[in-house]
Amino acid sequence: MTLSNWLSEYTRRQLRADEAVSVLQSHDRVFLAPFCNEPQTLVEELVRQRDRFEETVLYTLNIGSPCLYAEPECQSHFIIHSFLHSAKLQKAHSHNFCEYLPVNLSQIPIWLEENPVDAALIQVTPPDEHGSCHLGISVDIIHSLIKYAKVVIAQVNEMLPITNGDGSVNVCEIDYFVLSNRPMVEVQSAEGRKEETIIGKYVAELIPNQATIQVGVGRLADSILSSLEGKNHLGIHSGSITDKVVDLIESGVVTNAYKEIDQNETICTTLTGTKRLYDFAHHNEAIQLKGVEYTHNPAVIAQISQFCSINSALEVDLLGNVNAEQVGKYPVGGVGGQMDFIIGSRLSKGGRSIIALPSTARGGTESRIKLTASSITSAKSEINFVVTEYGIASLFGKTVKERCTELLAIVHPAFKEDLQWQLNQIVS
Repeated sequence: MTLSNWLSEYTRRQLRADEAVSVLQSHDRVFLAPFCNEPQTLVEELVRQRDRFEETVLYTLNIGSPCLYAEPECQSHFIIHSFLHSAKLQKAHSHNFCEYLPVNLSQIPIWLEENPVDAALIQVTPPDEHGSCHLGISVDIIHSLIKYAKVVIAQVNEMLPITNGDGSVNVCEIDYFVLSNRPMVEVQSAEGRKEETIIGKYVAELIPNQATIQVGVGRLADSILSSLEGKNHLGIHSGSITDKVVDLIESGVVTNAYKEIDQNETICTTLTGTKRLYDFAHHNEAIQLKGVEYTHNPAVIAQISQFCSINSALEVDLLGNVNAEQVGKYPVGGVGGQMDFIIGSRLSKGGRSIIALPSTARGGTESRIKLTASSITSAKSEINFVVTEYGIASLFGKTVKERCTELLAIVHPAFKEDLQWQLNQIVS
């Protein structure tokens, strides 16, 4: 496409935010770009126009978003279907206009093909000299969204970094553009608590030099990453990376030198952090953002030897089943990519799957290791190790009795006797 052709199309498709959102109607199914790349100007306008919507379904994968659409005043206008929950959605749950949609992240493109949405709201950089915009801090499922949504509306943000990988989108693939420059959503790193620091050190014992890791986001994940200082030539192939990964790259811990594929490149699908991370990834060929069809594909992961998946959980039962979705009335997590990476790690030569979690919840009043899990996200047969601040439980190849013994050894002492008693009641 010539310069004059794409430029005229780009100019012709530009609208104000209120004009672009006016394209949407009641009962439409609208997918918001996931994670920190949610287009806040478009979301704010959507909420501003809420009174003209009735039962408009909003699909989200929330990390970092203010979730303005989850406020009680949106109840009679929007229905939220969330693939990944956060505390900010609990108001909507309590007012009965938010539902959890459990789908593995790798499968959402397939879900979109089978369930095309009416509209996608995304965020891109301004087009380059070839008429290509870039997806910035998150590629994830956006190409599938663009392909299968009936209408694609993009917030054009000059403050988005231009990242390497698969984030290029031609202006002709987007129906409407709304120019709005604003800082990206940021997620700050938090200092780990004492028990999380201890967990991080135990997890580090399980990570050999030259291994490739996947780790999530949050305080525990950051504690684990901090504990990897001193390792040599680690690789990263993950769903998300955070500011802590920048530390490991700059210190030489992460080199990606021994990966069989994507050598010398950190692979992820989204950036979850602060301006420091976003600036680091800008035009950085060592950081490659790919779609979930690649990052979360077990067949791709299996090509990397010594692949270690490191995931957190809400609770683990005495057989090793993992719950990362819901405890109590409301979902607080999601399926996400946990099973994608766990399966990939099990197919990897020398790979291992690790579940890390504090031993207690609710201020130390409740054990996270239970007789039975209230929900099962990942199956017991796929887990190699479970780690709490009380040690490492090695589960693979163990009998049911041996698993119980391993897991009881890492329970908080305040709950060990009662949990043993509960187990005895079943056994006897």
